[in-house]
Amino acid sequence: MKTNEIVWRTLAEGALAGRREWPDLSALAAAVDAPVSSTHQALGRLVEIGAVQTRRRGGIIVVSPEKVVLTMAVNRNLIRDTVAMTTLSAAQSLTDEHPSAVAFGGTDAALHWLGGVNTIADKGTRLIYADEGVTQGLATGEEVRVVSRDRVAARVWREGYSSVAQTYADLFAMPGWQASEFRAALHSRLFERADWEQPAEEAHA
Repeated sequence: MKTNEIVWRTLAEGALAGRREWPDLSALAAAVDAPVSSTHQALGRLVEIGAVQTRRRGGIIVVSPEKVVLTMAVNRNLIRDTVAMTTLSAAQSLTDEHPSAVAFGGTDAALHWLGGVNTIADKGTRLIYADEGVTQGLATGEEVRVVSRDRVAARVWREGYSSVAQTYADLFAMPGWQASEFRAALHSRLFERADWEQPAEEAHA
């Protein structure tokens, strides 16, 4: 996954959890394991669209979590990060053998973040994230997309599922009506209340 995507995800996840402010670029760069220059570059598009604003003293404020998540979504390239297409049984075996190196994504993750009771649709094509080095020899199939997991995600995803913002972005990038239905449900859960943007003069104070 590219650095800009990891920066966007980190900002989105923080904001959705209540952390909208970062003291400076160095703190954000440390969180995403990237150089300050690359982190600064990743903020450019978010600043352009008013999703993020910067303080003169170096602080960063997420003023629109929804815009950050949608930026992730429209730029997500699952094909680029796919390492295998496999069967459900092979994916289950991989999960059983390497539980700490695998995280469920896609519709499975969406169901987790929506409370665990499926009243939406069948799950369609499944998606799992896997760390480097554990996917050799997987049977070929069409039921499960296996995607490489970056080292930041491997460190911070604690529940065995892709994070909520990453899940939304992945569903947006997946074909099929099932992914669309789960994404719509997740959007309603995340953004059901209006989130008015902070005025620019406050963010630049």
